[in-house]
Amino acid sequence: MRTLSRSLITVIVAIVIGGVAVGACLAALIPGTVEVATAHHYTAPQVKELRALAEPSQIYWADGSPMGEPIGIQARQKITALTEVPEMVQNAIIATEDRSFWTNDGIDLGAVFRAFLTNITSGRIEQGGSTITQQLVKNRILTSKRDVNRKIREIEDALRLNEKFSKDKILIEYLNTVYFGSGSYGLKAAGSRFFKKSLDQLTIGEAALLAGVISNPTSYNPFTSSTFDRSVRRRADVLRGMVSEGYITQAESDLANNEPLPTVPPPATRIEANDFLSAEVLKDLLSNPQYAALGNTEDERRDKILKGGLKIYTTFDPTLQRYADDATLNAKPATPAGPDWVSSLVSIDPSTGAVKAMVSGQDWNASQTNIATSPDGRQTGSTFKVITLAAALLNGYSPNDIVNGNSPCSVAGFDGFTVNDEPGGGNIPLWEATSGSVNCAFVRLATSVGEAKVIDTAHKMGIAKDNLEEFLTLTLGVFGQNTETMADVMATIANGGTHRTPYVVQRILFPDGKVVDTSSPGEQVLPADVAACEQNVLRGVVTGGTGTGADVPGHEVYGKTGTTDALGDAWFIGATPQLATAVWFGNWRVVEPGAGFGGASAAPIFQAFMTQALANQPNVPLPDPGPVCGRDSQSVIETGGRTANARVAPVAPVAPQLPTVQNQTPAPTTPTAPAAPAPTAPAAGGPRQNNGNGQGNQ
Repeated sequence: MRTLSRSLITVIVAIVIGGVAVGACLAALIPGTVEVATAHHYTAPQVKELRALAEPSQIYWADGSPMGEPIGIQARQKITALTEVPEMVQNAIIATEDRSFWTNDGIDLGAVFRAFLTNITSGRIEQGGSTITQQLVKNRILTSKRDVNRKIREIEDALRLNEKFSKDKILIEYLNTVYFGSGSYGLKAAGSRFFKKSLDQLTIGEAALLAGVISNPTSYNPFTSSTFDRSVRRRADVLRGMVSEGYITQAESDLANNEPLPTVPPPATRIEANDFLSAEVLKDLLSNPQYAALGNTEDERRDKILKGGLKIYTTFDPTLQRYADDATLNAKPATPAGPDWVSSLVSIDPSTGAVKAMVSGQDWNASQTNIATSPDGRQTGSTFKVITLAAALLNGYSPNDIVNGNSPCSVAGFDGFTVNDEPGGGNIPLWEATSGSVNCAFVRLATSVGEAKVIDTAHKMGIAKDNLEEFLTLTLGVFGQNTETMADVMATIANGGTHRTPYVVQRILFPDGKVVDTSSPGEQVLPADVAACEQNVLRGVVTGGTGTGADVPGHEVYGKTGTTDALGDAWFIGATPQLATAVWFGNWRVVEPGAGFGGASAAPIFQAFMTQALANQPNVPLPDPGPVCGRDSQSVIETGGRTANARVAPVAPVAPQLPTVQNQTPAPTTPTAPAAPAPTAPAAGGPRQNNGNGQGNQ
């Protein structure tokens, strides 16, 4: 490549400025010449760096495949080496925009002077005479202002840029920068968006069309009827230039002129999420302090995402997501109703906290509120009992302890409130109260352990909300939580008592190669032997309790059902060491009776998903119940505590096979106390105090 010394640059610019001075002598004859002639002083010491290009970011599935279209303010795909651009495509653009590109010094003096004379005659800037290098300077170094000062700075910088960069580098930067219309920035994006082809697949006619639109993307737009004919004529002009330069033959030009033009316009550039999964990813990137590398404020982070060319790899497994979509798609209420009955599902890898699948449950076009992660949540019913059980085991209780399950039940300190349960109950071991989901047994257990301790355990296991209160029916799930939170609770149990905060972004790759790894260490919040014991107790829910509909052949899954008053919300949360999954079913607009029992409505959805998800996974046997499950019963758990000095013989063994008759609808009973004054907001899941119809246990 030829280079220019500083003295030669000075001479060339002086010639241009001198020409302007000569024009000044003609001021009386040519209006506007004085303004042009006196507009510049040569002062630029060196060329500035090229401005960074806006490049969209791509979100990927966990397997590395793209998740939908890129997101950004400009649809651009960068060329990194000139070898990506076939010579024929390069020739089409060079023949059209700068025929002397490979031999000039960044400017074409003949073109400059022709443009200069035209501008002097008109008294304003009408022609540019710009080379490819000058266009690069204009788009990546200078402002958009058009005057003589800017034109001469453009010449100076083009000469210096030609010294600084190789011709290959200049052409690559130009092809990445130039706008082709229809939202397409850069040659690579234009080829993909105009023709759905890679650059090496473009025909001569397609290359000529792209070269032709550069000078005026609006006037030569092939996708509008008003400019279609102009686009055809412009392509013919480019092909004539390619023949003139010897790049193609006349026969090749004739064939290219007969190629059809594209008719389907490219899609609009996506600057926002258009589905629940990508929305969840973007929400996390914008709000999570862990992603400080994107910026300190939400605006800075959004700018980086829309312009920074990031590769964002999520934790979502496309195969598991498909299974989750299939399992939740056809969920129906127990009682036929309107179209707003939906199911939400979240599945987490307990060992990492990575969210592998997430289903909001509703149509994105109807509402962009993600049921799976909405802060309002829904009342969780008896799934909250897994937390009460963990708190009890953590504080020295045994699954062999005998608990009074008789109904109705009231507890000192909660005067005026009574819980009604299904008929029966009696003094039963805690493991049996768990598998049968006996409400009054758990009300007495929670108040015996201490509801403050239950709440503390809930926070340790993943419930971040501060809406939990020491209510009589705290353990019956009267406070709203979302699907992800309940999957998180189950994941803590499945991970041996180690809690890992759920996350949806695995890593972020910056264009410069920098990688942000988003994994984080876990925290041991429950002793491993407590978690092992709880897994064994919850296995009884599936083998012979309220959750038999969730059993997965060949795998020792465990979990818990949940149902709220009047069958308004149905839940099942369960796990194996590979996956912890929560399922909610209900009416997403309101709390409406008819969802059905958790064991009948939510458990089959869980089973459908987990059966497919675990099909190729080995069964991992339950851990040894350990010393916690081996504790002898020390007392009878009664209202407000344990009966003093009561000892009961050990109950054997933990979690036996119970008769599978628990999913039937219990006989209705009448509440013995008015409902609590707390509101029953449809989505927020505020406490409904009495849970008096006995249906909260399923």
